[in-house]
Amino acid sequence: MEQLFLSLAQLAVAIVLAALAAYLAFYLFQWFTRGLDEGEELRGGNAAVGIVLGAIVLSVAIVLRPALRVDSATWDLGRSGIFFRVLLAQALQVAVGLVLAVVAQALGFYLFAALTRGMDEVAELKQGNLALAGLLAGVLLGVGLLTSQAIAQVLALIPPLLF
Repeated sequence: MEQLFLSLAQLAVAIVLAALAAYLAFYLFQWFTRGLDEGEELRGGNAAVGIVLGAIVLSVAIVLRPALRVDSATWDLGRSGIFFRVLLAQALQVAVGLVLAVVAQALGFYLFAALTRGMDEVAELKQGNLALAGLLAGVLLGVGLLTSQAIAQVLALIPPLLF
């Protein structure tokens, strides 16, 4: 029965942190596209902006997925206090993973923009350029896929440091 409560609590933590991650991913995009009103573009049906926003949220989710797994089998704690310690470890892993995911996305986006100096990505997205949106979505998802394993290894170091 304790395992059921732990699983439900982990699910609740994951849902709350997933919503926070999606919001922060949206905020990240707004930070990079200061000349673009994303809410207005979405209300106006700008598919290019929607594609890139969706890719950011998916990429952050790809990076954060390993953070939801907490292996408590190696902890020498007995049965007392395991419930809250697992939730604490999961929350810390997701928080650190979220920061690392946002940093990875920011660096990936920044490097891509630096390498394509002749292109004004924000202006193209504002005009609804779906080709560029697809390319940016690929860059963002690629960054998420390529950094997720390294970030997962960093996150796996957190619980042993705590317990």
